[in-house]
Amino acid sequence: MFSQYEKEIIYINFNHEVQNCKYENLKLKWFKKEGLQFNLCGKGVFLFPSVKKSDTLSICQLKEYRITSIESVKQKVKNFRYKTYKKSPPDENDKAYQFYNKNDIFETYLIEILNNDKFVVYPVHWRNQNVID
Repeated sequence: MFSQYEKEIIYINFNHEVQNCKYENLKLKWFKKEGLQFNLCGKGVFLFPSVKKSDTLSICQLKEYRITSIESVKQKVKNFRYKTYKKSPPDENDKAYQFYNKNDIFETYLIEILNNDKFVVYPVHWRNQNVID
């Protein structure tokens, strides 16, 4: 759809986004036949397809990754809308708000910190974006 635009690479810290989750008993990570699914406590749902490869790295390499928050992603989508259509973004509650598939805008990676020594980088797809994986 937006093939003339280069996708922005973003890294989201799973551990940070799910800390202080206000929903009790919410499943945050589980396996499906399509792959590993992550729920960021209602802020987003991601799929790491079983056909993709993840990287497990030393925690000292974490500082090499520029982490993007979910709040920043929302702003980036608004900026994308302005850049592509030269219109100021309306209130998100406006029914006429143009929906953008984040998979068309971003190349997304989810970072999960396993322990004090290691973290994993998963290439993921945003779920619930009118895309069937």
